[in-house]
Amino acid sequence: MTSYGDSQQQPGYGQQSAYGQQPGYGQQAGSGQQPGYPQPYGYGQLGQPQPYGYGGGTSPQRPGAVTAAAVLGFILGAFAVIAAIVLFAGGSFLTGVDDGGTGIAGAILGVLIVIGLLVVSIAVMLIWGSVLALSGRSRVLLIVAASLVAGLGLIGFLGSLGDPSTDGGGIVSQLIGLVMAGLIIVLLSLGPAAQYFAAHRARRGS
Repeated sequence: MTSYGDSQQQPGYGQQSAYGQQPGYGQQAGSGQQPGYPQPYGYGQLGQPQPYGYGGGTSPQRPGAVTAAAVLGFILGAFAVIAAIVLFAGGSFLTGVDDGGTGIAGAILGVLIVIGLLVVSIAVMLIWGSVLALSGRSRVLLIVAASLVAGLGLIGFLGSLGDPSTDGGGIVSQLIGLVMAGLIIVLLSLGPAAQYFAAHRARRGS
């Protein structure tokens, strides 16, 4: 004679019963699979904050400060080209002047040529630096060119203040060039501009 409990054994926790697998902790009844939990985002995955412009396949958006600095660079470059033309025109005029053998005209002509070549070099730096800034490749050339313009403009402005023969138009033009050059330097030194060029360097793998 068998006792109750010898003929029928109750299934224990996690053991096979007559009705199938008993779901254990963390399992779904009837499926035998553990429910999934959302995995935390890893570094650089979707949903995690990333630095400005990094990790994306598209080109970073150009800040307005960079665009404004490049436009000012183009304007200053155009002014520099006009100034160089005026200098070379004045030099060509002096070639036909008879100074009585004193050599003054020749000396002035040499100075005008040197200044004209310097102005042309600055104009090229301003224009090409603006192109590089707009493309996000570099801001260094435009900053260097603007610094040269600011330095020369400051020297000319201070010299004009002590020269009674200088007209008001010359002082105003020097002030305008000085202010524009200073704005270029300030705009390209702002945080958004620095992040913009850093993002482009990261995309190029440098």
